[in-house]
Amino acid sequence: METNNEQFTCISENYRYSKDGTLYYVEGKQGKNGVVYEECSTIANHTPLLKEYRTIDNGIETVEELVFNALRNYSRGADTILSLKNDVYSQTPNLKFGAACRITLGRGAKSRYSEAMQIQCENAPHAVIYQHTGYAYIDGERVFLNGDFSIGKDGTTNKCNVSLPEQMKNYRFVESRDAERFDTLLKMFPSVASNELVYSGLGLAFLTPLNSLLRDIGIEPCFILYFTGKTGTRKTTMAKLILNFFGTYDNGTAPPASFRDTTNAVELKFALADSTLMLLDDRIPSTTPKIKAQMEAMEQAVARQIGDRSGRARMNADGTLRATYRPNCNLIITAEESFSNVGESAIARSISVELKPGDVDLSKLTEVQQRATHLNQCMGDYIQWVISNWESISERAKPMFLEFRNKAQSGGHGRLAECVAHLQIGIVSMCEWLRHEKIITDIEANAIQRKSWDIFVALAEAQNRRIAEEKPVKLFLDAIKEMRDRKTINIFDLDNPSQNSNINVIGYRDKDFYYFYPDSIYSEVKKFYIAQDKNYPLGKTALFQQLADDGLIEKDKEQNTKTKRVQGKRPRLLWLRADVLNDNESEEVTYNGE
Repeated sequence: METNNEQFTCISENYRYSKDGTLYYVEGKQGKNGVVYEECSTIANHTPLLKEYRTIDNGIETVEELVFNALRNYSRGADTILSLKNDVYSQTPNLKFGAACRITLGRGAKSRYSEAMQIQCENAPHAVIYQHTGYAYIDGERVFLNGDFSIGKDGTTNKCNVSLPEQMKNYRFVESRDAERFDTLLKMFPSVASNELVYSGLGLAFLTPLNSLLRDIGIEPCFILYFTGKTGTRKTTMAKLILNFFGTYDNGTAPPASFRDTTNAVELKFALADSTLMLLDDRIPSTTPKIKAQMEAMEQAVARQIGDRSGRARMNADGTLRATYRPNCNLIITAEESFSNVGESAIARSISVELKPGDVDLSKLTEVQQRATHLNQCMGDYIQWVISNWESISERAKPMFLEFRNKAQSGGHGRLAECVAHLQIGIVSMCEWLRHEKIITDIEANAIQRKSWDIFVALAEAQNRRIAEEKPVKLFLDAIKEMRDRKTINIFDLDNPSQNSNINVIGYRDKDFYYFYPDSIYSEVKKFYIAQDKNYPLGKTALFQQLADDGLIEKDKEQNTKTKRVQGKRPRLLWLRADVLNDNESEEVTYNGE
């Protein structure tokens, strides 16, 4: 077929397409009479047209993509995205556009079709799309990426192309600045709820933009802020209000993550929300075994993700390692029931604020919700200040953290002192920014910091009491006491042999010790907690070692069990001090860490 150039659009000298989308390969021919002409051969009944060549950067890895759509029957189809990580120009590229788009069966048609796609990429404009929040270097300058407007050293900018996943679409900064924003932050917001909730929320919010900086100097925060309370106490409402520092969230806006999500989905969101505050919503009571397992599995996974700042390593099909998605956000969890079967270490990775009915002033809450964009504006200004003072903040952050951590040490779990130190850094940084803006005086800043310190220390002490309740040694002793008092286990009294039964004896006792068969008593304790839908958190060997470390058992050289002659035999038993189980003395008994 000879061509009429007016009927075609050229991709290159050899590739053209007609208005209906038919793709042709054109080559020059010379007839027998020496006349040169062009011969057209059909390649496909559609033309793949390049829409965009782009790089997708999610903060962990980058992927180059080509966006094509097909022109067919005078109209364009939906976008088709081809990743340059894979074989873009496969042997059946037409399948990318649906069954109605086909390549002709002629020899060489498929390779020419692929070449027509490649030619369009040679000089195509290139775009970078960011799929994460947080800091990035763009044109040699540090920028905090967010939806709508990002923040640079000169303020808001919309020059960065940020496209967040659907459930994170409400993370954004606004461009406007209202003079009343500081009154909303310092006067109206603190009046909405209890000091514990307000100050912990402010501390975590203003700490969060420092995550990247603190990560670089080795003191990244590793704890979760819990808002707990029964339904109707406005836990989620308050958490969403605090999220407005980084986005636009009202009561009708879905939270960015919830306990109904999969752990993989939550892991990805935590990685993409770099130096941004995240909410994991609705840890509900365990009404069924399925819900119980789902809630506990998520809570345990999240506690370790945030507490260890580590993600799960995965492999590609070819055996190479895939990118690891480590959590980069700070996290608020709302929960009716919390810390169930998560263990002592997970509780120590958390600070909990309990909300009770009436703790939230609903009329003042409504006022602040109507001005929630002021919180967003304040955070944008604060991040601009952080970017401008990055080096000086970095120099002061670690000494400040060590000072606060040492000051907060009170003999409790060491992680809680770190929680206090990090929250106080958030408040101190907020006050430094407000002083720089001449919004508060030095005296006012010092008053805010003294008040926040007392609140954070009190919250840590309350959390330490929760840890004590979940210590494996205490759980072990509490179970034995209850089973003994209810007579669900048979302990032979060596001082009163005539009053005993020899049936199903789990151990022996005298005035100084309880002598338990090790496997039997451990098994009974495990069954005791299983009956309460609770998993005992420690293995037998580790438990006995903790009992030894706390000085609660009699050791035999390097062994935690010891032989005892009873009823003509010498079994190896666990010698547990009687005073830790005796009711009249149990309140006075102490052991390491309690």
